Amino acid sequence: MNVWGRLAVVCGLMLVSPVCGFTTALFRVRSSRNHRSIKASQQIVEINATLDDRSVEKLFAWVSRAFEGEPGYNNLMLAVACIWGNLPLDSVPNQMLEAAMLKLPDEETLVGDPFSIEEREYNSLGAMGAGQWMGQYRTRPHALLKLNSTFASVDDWVQSLPRGCKRTIKKALTHNFTVTTLPILGDEPAPHSKLAAFRCVVAHEVRLLSYDAEDFLSAISEGISRYIGTTRMTGEIREYRNMDGKVIAVAHEVRKGKTARGQWFYADDEAAKSYVWFHSVYELVRRSIEADGITAVDLGPSGSDAFRCSSKK
Repeated sequence: MNVWGRLAVVCGLMLVSPVCGFTTALFRVRSSRNHRSIKASQQIVEINATLDDRSVEKLFAWVSRAFEGEPGYNNLMLAVACIWGNLPLDSVPNQMLEAAMLKLPDEETLVGDPFSIEEREYNSLGAMGAGQWMGQYRTRPHALLKLNSTFASVDDWVQSLPRGCKRTIKKALTHNFTVTTLPILGDEPAPHSKLAAFRCVVAHEVRLLSYDAEDFLSAISEGISRYIGTTRMTGEIREYRNMDGKVIAVAHEVRKGKTARGQWFYADDEAAKSYVWFHSVYELVRRSIEADGITAVDLGPSGSDAFRCSSKK
């Protein structure tokens, strides 16, 4: 089994448990509004559920060792305990973390496995809808924007939206960020299999899922799982950077037949405040209208809710 396959199995095991560890028999979890306490054997570890750049770097250093198959690093609960907990500095987990940090990849270094295009297309089937008609799982209905001759330009589409959405898109189009298109190629690492993108994915999931400390561990686990998933698939990446050159969001798009799909979108807190999600949807619709052969745009399960309520994603 390849490196990414190993960690995918690990995350699959982690997602079985709401406390997102796959050695959960060793742990008992207690929660309060602002903190979580983890009891490992006879030791209580207080968890400070606060995400920042340094803690994300530590998490990426840890899971990178798991990617490489190093013993002990496939224990996410242990990672959480030493990154966000109050373990002694000379404890074994902190020594493991220190060793992992010495091998931390650079912000822009690609670390994903070079899947073939056939493997990437297969890995994309579930997210593209095959998981539903194969009976594997069900998801919320997707928002499908039918193009045909309805819209001559993206401006026509914008005019069809509620007033609040028009204002939000207008704000999104005035912010200063750059967008680069990065194709996901076969037999090469995915262009977003790097710390800079991992930071966006984890921040996005924590912001959406971690309403309080109770959900923090599950959000971290979900972020790792999502990162693994998107970097195994096919399509194109639209990489958003601020004026300082920092990656603040990644939009993953796939075209299948006559449909363009906004597959995944992950953004840090800065991008969320800059309405980058709305910008990515606007650009997806614009390109689809201008392209030959595209008759529908799949905005995903959040598309209809977002534009109906003009919520920030």
